[in-house]
Amino acid sequence: MRDGQVDLDLAQVRAFVAAADALNFSRAAAHLHLTQQALSKRVQRLEHALGGPLFSRSGRSVELTDAGRRFLPEARRLLVFADSAAATARNGNARLRVDVWGQLLAPLRLVGRVLDADDGLEVEPSMRRGLAAATAALLRSEVDAAFGRVHDLGTPWPRSLRHALVHLDAQGVLLRDEHPLAGTSLRPADLEGTTLWAPTTRDAPEFSGYIRRFAESFGARVDATGTNLGIDQVVRQLGERAHMMTLVPADIPVPAGSGCRVVRLVDPVPRYPWSVVWRRDDADPVLARFLRCLLAIDRANRRFDARRDWLPEIDRTPRS
Repeated sequence: MRDGQVDLDLAQVRAFVAAADALNFSRAAAHLHLTQQALSKRVQRLEHALGGPLFSRSGRSVELTDAGRRFLPEARRLLVFADSAAATARNGNARLRVDVWGQLLAPLRLVGRVLDADDGLEVEPSMRRGLAAATAALLRSEVDAAFGRVHDLGTPWPRSLRHALVHLDAQGVLLRDEHPLAGTSLRPADLEGTTLWAPTTRDAPEFSGYIRRFAESFGARVDATGTNLGIDQVVRQLGERAHMMTLVPADIPVPAGSGCRVVRLVDPVPRYPWSVVWRRDDADPVLARFLRCLLAIDRANRRFDARRDWLPEIDRTPRS
């Protein structure tokens, strides 16, 4: 460290982000094709450079410290900038930069379908895990497009951004196998009087708002304690809240042996609205090509049918 400056090793930062996402050093090491010992050493060296622990370790349990939670979003952004710079050096111009929210959600699959349909497109994905962070990145021209729900962001919609609905994602509830409602399907009305857990994600107030509106519509309560740093952590925290459940995509994969399952919701089917967002003044023909292809696919899964589907009232009216 010189005059308050820290020279960060990107390999160490990448190891930290992988470990923070998995909250499991063994899985994070496998993801990066490292030994667990090598990954642990990288994290320890990063902690030494930053002057304090980023994880608290107790036996097999791993948690982010307060410093780790503060550093994580900045670490993600640092890796996005580094990857973008590398792509620019290799290709002469950067690929289309698209924020896809998270690894297991619909936007990444939609982008995959676009690339299958147009193999000439190059996309550099990032995962800011919330539209609040992604719109800020759009306004700074750090990304070219992003995905998210455009309501309940807590701030006025930036007039310099446009959006279009691209997918209505069927929702289910994630709960413990021993939960009394752990069958094959449920009606939202069956959740009256139950508690829906809505772990917070700092940059995703739109998701917490969706759960709150769902709970109000069907007579459920909301518990907003805890944090959401990925499905592995959500499953583990749910073990401490065995009487609760949380809304998730109906097709999200649940870690094997977790003791949890996803139960589909029917009659009506709650749908989570994913929109693509971009800057109004962005005239890049590659972006236009990406948007045309995106809006041409998956049309059946963005048609709302009030007889069988549910959306918050605010999401049924197109935002200008």
